[in-house]
Amino acid sequence: MRSKCATLCLGRRDDFVSAPLPTVRASGLLVNVAPAVAYTAAIFYGGLIRLGALPEMGPIPTDKLLHALTFGGLVLLIEHALRYVRPLLDFRSRVTAAVFVASTLGALLEVLQSATDYRSADVFDWVADTVGTLLAAGVIVMARWLLSKRSHA
Repeated sequence: MRSKCATLCLGRRDDFVSAPLPTVRASGLLVNVAPAVAYTAAIFYGGLIRLGALPEMGPIPTDKLLHALTFGGLVLLIEHALRYVRPLLDFRSRVTAAVFVASTLGALLEVLQSATDYRSADVFDWVADTVGTLLAAGVIVMARWLLSKRSHA
């Protein structure tokens, strides 16, 4: 008997058994996975270098807005990469995994920042990261819903 996690991670059993194994090609990795890896590396680089204070623009602190936008963008790239790397993963599981991975990376960045003497870790930065991931997930779900309505019309 398969565990619930195996079913969520791999898809339905009959899909898993009958589907051929995907062929992973270097060009496919470059197009589908490398953007997420490069973007993640850029986030960690930018999050761990010495920076001056950011200018404030409006009622939402610029720092928190940048966190939300940055990690929201990461969700889009991770979801795209998962579509290539785990083609048997259903849509809901893929989006959920992308949110989880991006939010976890945000928490890891805050932990790493706490180990430096020139950056400060802030739980509210991680909250902003997570809010951004959830908003991006909403955009993905809404876009899929709109595209499916348009294709059925």
